[in-house]
Amino acid sequence: MAIHKFVAPTGMGDVFSDRCRLLIHQLKLRAFTIAVALATHTLFPLLRWMQQRRIRRGDVIWLEEMTGPPQSQIFDHLAYVPADITPNPGLVRRRARFMKVEYPAAAYPFAYRRPPISGNTINGLGEVHPRRPDHVFFGDSYKRAWGKLDWYFQVMEPTAIHRQIVRMFWQDAARIGTVAPTVTTLANPDKAADRVKEMAKRFGAALVGITRLQPEFCYHDSQPDFAYAISVAVPMDREDMLHTPSERSNRQIMSTYLEVNRVAIRLAHAIRALGHPAQASTNLAPGSSTEVLHVPIAIEAGLGQLGKHGSMITPDFGSNVRLATVLTDLHLSIDHPRDIGVDDLCAHCRICETNCPPHALFSEKQLVRGERRWYVNFDKCAPYFAETRGCGICIEVCPWSTPGKGRELMRTLLERRGATS
Repeated sequence: MAIHKFVAPTGMGDVFSDRCRLLIHQLKLRAFTIAVALATHTLFPLLRWMQQRRIRRGDVIWLEEMTGPPQSQIFDHLAYVPADITPNPGLVRRRARFMKVEYPAAAYPFAYRRPPISGNTINGLGEVHPRRPDHVFFGDSYKRAWGKLDWYFQVMEPTAIHRQIVRMFWQDAARIGTVAPTVTTLANPDKAADRVKEMAKRFGAALVGITRLQPEFCYHDSQPDFAYAISVAVPMDREDMLHTPSERSNRQIMSTYLEVNRVAIRLAHAIRALGHPAQASTNLAPGSSTEVLHVPIAIEAGLGQLGKHGSMITPDFGSNVRLATVLTDLHLSIDHPRDIGVDDLCAHCRICETNCPPHALFSEKQLVRGERRWYVNFDKCAPYFAETRGCGICIEVCPWSTPGKGRELMRTLLERRGATS
């Protein structure tokens, strides 16, 4: 759902009304964050101990029977196709030599008595007609179809990760705010875009791009009332991520989420200070992860291209980045999608496929909601992701993620394509 868009007030009544709405929203979020902070040191350790005790005994954790929020999501527009979380068959393959930890086996202590609707069905795999995406998993709502697996994932996270999530929730209260009553007029959309990008990089963004906000970038139950989307990216520490999947890499992922969220929140605040509506759409925080899809926005804004592993690949950092978005009505000149040669490599490279323990990656593009594109088998990926608390193997073994390699690859692939043409 979209938060009320605070606009430049036209009178004292508007100022008071906006400030009251904002105060109520922030008080609710602060109260929720405090409750989560308390649960981090009480409820979650108890639930985690209970599940670990069952795992040590060799019991099966039936996800539907876990203590937690009940599922209530209904898909009237989709046929029920049961999910199959059994890993795909494939040869046992060793990890890439530069990765620092052995990959855990794709064997899970949990199972479903009655599987939820396939995440691939929810995502629109095989559908010939375009439609807006539905929510599936990770940080949105434990009441959704895959909420029990998401709940297991969160329960089993260590307390150190929960503390980072609490910080994220607290920080997120500032993602919206009132707009300054005095409008700063910028010379033209080009100058406005330049200023926004300069501010984003000053706040800590490594990459920034701008596009128009399109309906297909928003979940089906969300329609933020803004004209433009500003995508910001922050890279993760490569050495930490070479230890994925592990608690070390998971801490790095969460730290980068905190940082990219902070950049988006500061940028939204700066745009509001110029007298223009803006709000940050962040990650994992209450409400803000239900608005837009960061990856399609970043691709349309020219930050990179979609890779075989389902993540965006950038020339400078590969897929070793995290994203956030700022939505605004400030009139900006837009960037355009870039062809950096990703498809030329992904069509023949198999390193992410062969390193994926549950063999969740397709070797060819798939038809998804009317568009043929790279896609990851959700039913195979999500259980391993949950069991390893945030697997990032495929994005780290990707050749593009090797520091200093991306631009060389881009030049070589595009020159080769030109020579072939």
